[in-house]
Amino acid sequence: MLTDKSKCSSMKVHKPSYDRTKLKHGIVHLSVGAFHRAHLAYYMDLLASEQNEINWGIVGVGIRMFDKPISDALQSQKGLYTLVSKGGNESDVDVRIIGSMIDYLFAPDSPEAVLDVLSHPDTKIASLTITESGYDLDINNAEIQHDLKNPQQPKTVFGFIVHALNRRKNAGIEPFTVMSCDNVQANGEVTKKCILSFVKALNNQDLLTYIQSKVTFPSAMVDRITPATTDSDRDYVLTKCGITDKWPVVTEPFVQWVIEDNFCNGRPPLEHLSSYNVLLTEHVEAYECMKMRLLNASHSSMCYLGYLMGYRYIHEIILDQDVKQYIEYLMNDEVSSTLPPVPGIDLELYKKTLITRFSNPNIKDTALRVCMDGASKFPKFLNPTIDQQLKSNQPKIHFSSLAIGAWIRYITGVDEENNPITLQDPLADQLNLKDIANNTKPNVKEILNINQVFGDLGKNEKFVKSVQDVVNLLYEKGSKATLKQWLNMYKSQ
Repeated sequence: MLTDKSKCSSMKVHKPSYDRTKLKHGIVHLSVGAFHRAHLAYYMDLLASEQNEINWGIVGVGIRMFDKPISDALQSQKGLYTLVSKGGNESDVDVRIIGSMIDYLFAPDSPEAVLDVLSHPDTKIASLTITESGYDLDINNAEIQHDLKNPQQPKTVFGFIVHALNRRKNAGIEPFTVMSCDNVQANGEVTKKCILSFVKALNNQDLLTYIQSKVTFPSAMVDRITPATTDSDRDYVLTKCGITDKWPVVTEPFVQWVIEDNFCNGRPPLEHLSSYNVLLTEHVEAYECMKMRLLNASHSSMCYLGYLMGYRYIHEIILDQDVKQYIEYLMNDEVSSTLPPVPGIDLELYKKTLITRFSNPNIKDTALRVCMDGASKFPKFLNPTIDQQLKSNQPKIHFSSLAIGAWIRYITGVDEENNPITLQDPLADQLNLKDIANNTKPNVKEILNINQVFGDLGKNEKFVKSVQDVVNLLYEKGSKATLKQWLNMYKSQ
């Protein structure tokens, strides 16, 4: 990274206040993306800066071939990168050079080096961010089959973790904690299930017993809206901060991490980060439920309809007053009553904060990013609300149905101007949802009967009819008129 001090006068840049050469790696993070660098790496940088904690440096690992560009960038910058936090006002900007990532490995080029660092006694935690769809483990997948047969050259996250744990077992080294940082409910349990499935396929009973008895998988709720890096972000960092950074990260000011205090081989002193919204807890479920059903479900619910309405950025969508009202009704009248008590959280304030965060025009979060992986997201984010409402005495699914109907219209792959929509949804591809949706006449009932996405919801006539009504209106009147009519129908009830 190169800095030009003559361009730094307009922006204060916080640099690492610690000696990076003294940082020891305690964490190996598998699959480094923007979110990891705005969240876990940011928190470890704070610990090093403010608490002089030198044992929790991070070795980043790129797993897939598409990680090659970021790998080249971070390796050339010795792990350093710029983190820019932008609030809703132009003046609300914080710039930090993050130094907690002390090394970066590209697994396809050097799988043995990755196994070596995972097997090293200094590694106390293996963390991962592989997105929601990354946990759909298929033992018959070609890469998984490769990893089962080639312990020296794995290709997948689960292959690296399991074979490294086996090396540690054989060498008499204590295991590392496996820590998911993905936006998946009960992410620790989900990760554990994937790991154990892999080990059972290996037919290694000693390793299975070792992992079941010694390895921990804490669940966590993670939160920070972080779009993918763009050339505009690189230009901003150069012109405003005087920093030449090949892969900066632009994010929002809000950040939160609630994690179960369940580590098998030591952990960072996270209690020192309580002022930065870090909470250690015995049980994370209530916090996960709140975040997924309010933030994530609202995010997805607005993005499909908003995209059909012609908006391309999240802040544009929520600034449409009809959309804002729709999301407020969804949160207040459908989701909130399904939530368990959340200790220490003011739910009304939390919901208002979400609207403010969605409205932030300065992080340029795209609708397409949020639209990704809908078939994997709805079962975790929105379906639980629909399910609980349908089981209540007075079910309220009016706006949840609108969200599902808009998604069905979206996955036809053509917008209202007959322009193609770029679908990014591995599960939708696997289930051939685009063909089932069929732009001329989506088969709503057939889609809602796909158990992998909707479970038993497709058997509920009230739900099916409500979604069918939405889809009919979308084709008859278009998205904007449909939203207005749907709002008016609700107000007149």
